[in-house]
Amino acid sequence: MVDAQRVGLATLVLVGSVAGFTASGVLNAFSDGFFLGRARKKGVTYKTIAKRNAILGGAIGAVMASVVLIGEQKKTEQVNGMRFRGY
Repeated sequence: MVDAQRVGLATLVLVGSVAGFTASGVLNAFSDGFFLGRARKKGVTYKTIAKRNAILGGAIGAVMASVVLIGEQKKTEQVNGMRFRGY
């Protein structure tokens, strides 16, 4: 994989994890309050939940992006018109 492709993939992993964790945390809090009837704790709003989950997603995304960037690049070659990874 070319370096630009690896950087693009790492960026996609980072941004996707931040967005995913943020959205899932807010939806989880909403569904708990709506379906289970749980009262919201004092001082805990959807905004603070979104911030907390965005930070969590950023941390996990940064680790995964570094794995993508540092990971070993496998050599691919063409064999009869098909990609073949030599191990």
